[in-house]
Amino acid sequence: MSVVLEAIEAKKRGGTLPEEVIRDVVAGFTEGSVPDYQMSALLMAVFIRGMTYTETLALTRAMAESGETYSFPESVDKHSTGGVGDKVSLTSLPIVAACGAPVAKLSGRGLGTTGGTIDKLESIPGFSVGLSEERFRRQVDEIGLAIVEAGDLAPADKAIYALRDTTGTVDSLPLIGSSIVSKKAATGAGHLLYDVRRGSGAFMKTPEEARELARLLVHLSESMDIRASALITNMDTPLGGAVGNALEVRESARFLRGDPVPEDLAHEARAVAAKLLELKGEKGPHEAVEKALSSGAAYEKLERFVHAQGGGPDALENLPISDTIREVPAPRGGYATGVAALAVGRAALALGAGRKKKTDKIDPAAGVELLAKPGDRVETGDLIARLHGDREAEQAERLILEALEIGDEPPEPAPAILDDL
Repeated sequence: MSVVLEAIEAKKRGGTLPEEVIRDVVAGFTEGSVPDYQMSALLMAVFIRGMTYTETLALTRAMAESGETYSFPESVDKHSTGGVGDKVSLTSLPIVAACGAPVAKLSGRGLGTTGGTIDKLESIPGFSVGLSEERFRRQVDEIGLAIVEAGDLAPADKAIYALRDTTGTVDSLPLIGSSIVSKKAATGAGHLLYDVRRGSGAFMKTPEEARELARLLVHLSESMDIRASALITNMDTPLGGAVGNALEVRESARFLRGDPVPEDLAHEARAVAAKLLELKGEKGPHEAVEKALSSGAAYEKLERFVHAQGGGPDALENLPISDTIREVPAPRGGYATGVAALAVGRAALALGAGRKKKTDKIDPAAGVELLAKPGDRVETGDLIARLHGDREAEQAERLILEALEIGDEPPEPAPAILDDL
């Protein structure tokens, strides 16, 4: 009997797989000797029966080591589980780099309502996400900040995730945890913060689910000699006011320049930057963050980073934001009591700011500007959003109106950060 059939038989009966079996199966699937249908059967058995922590760690190691790996033991990195308007990498990482902590980040593209950092960066004219390993390392050393596309790191995870996506086995905690950590371990940063999002616009809907995933991510990372921590953050409402690639870059640049931005974004960007500096051993992380922002060092770091990766000197002032605009007025007066993240994300998707499937092309100029956040007072006819782009604009407007809840009393403020693990 082949090793994969032995694994299927053992796991479907609730057995535990030895590390060498997991390694052989992962290697066989990556090389092509284990067919899709057998791997799919094993994934379903894991989905139903679960995995012990030892098995999950073995799977994580096997996937991390299935292709090339990097090593940046002195660098920091962060990973978000995804959300609507999530631009924390664009806002927090230049701060961290300006404080002297090198950042080496390999990131991905967006799918559905979840935006990808790589797509956002590619909306900057001339920006390149395809650096060679030598240039990537040199930029980390010289600039202190480099973000490139993940490429062929952890190829086993990429192949296994594609099967999970088509076989209904995505929402398995061991498979989610091993997938995330294998890619981050292959990146090689020695200090890692997980931003685990919870809410209607996130994969994890409840605080309990988010905490369980966060604990697993930190445990797996530390077992692989990565100093790690996690934040649980709110994703019932889009983060900040911009949803869409160039729009989010513009809002991030405004924050780093010291211009006004929604308070939830400003608070979370500062908190994530401080947490990363704390992981790196900075004694006064919050003070360092404020100094980097007030001195202009964080914005200067963003400019140097953009220029180093191909953006022109005025690239951040010449972002491709669509001037085809549809304004959305408030249907009644009152207080904004909620702005549903998932519906806003779907509106941005309808305008062309995201992908419904991996092969779709995005419009970097499209997206949503939210002008009303929970707690704001609005009157009938006040603008609550601007829609950039002309794809399915009527549908996008309907979705924005569905997202906005208006009441007669202001809501209790909802914290952006729900827990710190």
